[in-house]
Amino acid sequence: MSALLSLIGVTKRYARGVREVTVLDDVSLELEAGDFACVLAGRGEGKTTLLEIAAGYRWPEEGRVMFAGRDISTVNDRVRSRLHRSEIRCVLNRSVPVVRGETVLDHVALPLTADGAGVRAARHTAAAMIERVGAREYIDARVTDLADWERARVALAQACVPGPRLLIADELTDTLDLIERSSVLALLQSFAREGVAVLITAADAHGAVGCSRLLTLSGAELVEAPVTRTEGEKPSNDPGEVVPFTRERRGGGGE
Repeated sequence: MSALLSLIGVTKRYARGVREVTVLDDVSLELEAGDFACVLAGRGEGKTTLLEIAAGYRWPEEGRVMFAGRDISTVNDRVRSRLHRSEIRCVLNRSVPVVRGETVLDHVALPLTADGAGVRAARHTAAAMIERVGAREYIDARVTDLADWERARVALAQACVPGPRLLIADELTDTLDLIERSSVLALLQSFAREGVAVLITAADAHGAVGCSRLLTLSGAELVEAPVTRTEGEKPSNDPGEVVPFTRERRGGGGE
């Protein structure tokens, strides 16, 4: 099977005062449809930069980024925008901002209406995705009123509602507790099982549970690590079934 996403010899540098710092040094990575890969890295090691380059939001000084056989640095802005609306979906710090007073339903439907879908059809599709990610109980709530654990699911619903081929998420579970993290990771695993290539980052191994591939980023180098498996069984770090959140919601947007 040919790779859906390929990073080939990617190098990225930043100026920090009078110094030039290399955050990615000749990094290469291939992801196929159905891969669920997690990059483990500490703060400041370049994991967000790696994801932004993989998604086509940033460009390296050296190397290439290929998606579905195309160098995404060479496509025009219109094509790149279409890729970001439908095929390459991200949960990053640069994700679509929340409009004040916007409901969860309208927020999740936004990528569909932005791509030309009618409001009714977009809301119907968005409602089904909200149900799938376990966020049905706050479908009519304002996004700005949600707690972190609720926003994680809503962000995932919005990213996945167009049916992407590649899903990229930066530290999506790092602020969640164990139960919430396990459930969100199980959701990500379910999308990978349907053929979506999933690439996430995490600060530690707890955020990589259920991943089929594990990589570490340190000292500007990306290294793949083995994932422990028992023959004939699921991966030992399989998170299990998706469990919807049913805890009592709190106002004020936090816990």
